[in-house]
Amino acid sequence: MTLNGLDNASIDKDYIQSLIQSILDNNHSLPQKRKIRVYPDRLNFSCPICGDSEKVASKKRGNLYFKNMMYICFNEETCSRSFTKLLDTFNIQMDIEKKIQMYQYIENNIQFQSNDEITIKSLDKLFDVNDLCEFFKRDKTRNLTNLQPLVRNSGVDMYVRNVRNIKFTRDIYEGVYHFNSKWSQPVMVFLNRMGDNVISMQIRNLLNGDKRYFKIMDFSYIYDMMYPDGDLDDQERISYNKLSHFFNIFNVDFTRDVNLFEGYIDSLSIPNSIGQIGINTDIGFLLNEDGISLRFIYDNDKAGFNKSQKMLKDGHKVFLWNKFFIDLLKKHKGNKKELAKKLKEEIKDFNKLSQKFKKPLYEIFNFDQYFSDDNLDKIYFMDLDNLLGMI
Repeated sequence: MTLNGLDNASIDKDYIQSLIQSILDNNHSLPQKRKIRVYPDRLNFSCPICGDSEKVASKKRGNLYFKNMMYICFNEETCSRSFTKLLDTFNIQMDIEKKIQMYQYIENNIQFQSNDEITIKSLDKLFDVNDLCEFFKRDKTRNLTNLQPLVRNSGVDMYVRNVRNIKFTRDIYEGVYHFNSKWSQPVMVFLNRMGDNVISMQIRNLLNGDKRYFKIMDFSYIYDMMYPDGDLDDQERISYNKLSHFFNIFNVDFTRDVNLFEGYIDSLSIPNSIGQIGINTDIGFLLNEDGISLRFIYDNDKAGFNKSQKMLKDGHKVFLWNKFFIDLLKKHKGNKKELAKKLKEEIKDFNKLSQKFKKPLYEIFNFDQYFSDDNLDKIYFMDLDNLLGMI
């Protein structure tokens, strides 16, 4: 039995099956063990590494899953590996165009669920937070040194708590970033982690405007620095890097509404939030995830409004800054036009908003009422002054 050509014009399953068949033909002597069972989501066959069952020749406990091209053996866990590593195990060369096609497919179809057994099993290369602190301790050639949890009353700690008004600081460390041998600055280091394991980091200095600096250390960047002789293959890089671009993705509850912010700092403002690395981050794999309700919060600026309008038009829930501001203005007893001007000029994101209050924002406001997927609410993308005149 074979499959029909391409899946969404992105992966040639017949070709993949032919490579598996070649491995089975060369490594199993029994005809029963050379047969492949084809399912919509996977290929099922007798494991060519451990040999599968010695008692029952028809047992097939090896599975190649199309959704992430991971090979999982349920007879011997050590046999499990990426498809490209499975090929390397048996010295099978993949056509370069087919390989590129497969990598593109994986990148476009990565799925993530917190209870996905296969996904969790494949995350065995995350970095222990203590190992990271030891690695980024003194060597200035690695740019980052003195990586450690926030030190009470240090410059970074005071900035995080008193200037940025960030209450939840578990995933913020501090360090020193060396731009060159003579110039360095204290930095916040945002750890994107699952428990004590880290997949990526964002480094951010304590300055604003033109002097603001941030650097993303995604999974591959850290891995290649820590393990220059490591055996990470391209297939693994794609999956790890994709996840590493979403701050706090391992700690949200996907059975509830998940808030997607434009940046890392803003995502710490309200619970169950993910921070992206920018307005143009590829979020396709999350949008394609069944059963996930996403809400998008972009910055209160022209680019953020344009992105919000597009997402609203596409049927996604977006945060309506002006609807929120109108409610604030209705309750304001002073000069409403003056306040409207300050809101437009000073409140560019949730962190700027949080700096105006002492309590966590979610304890002050019910933000649920300011999300909408109704295209009629595009009226809230009018200029705030014009909306104010309609009150």
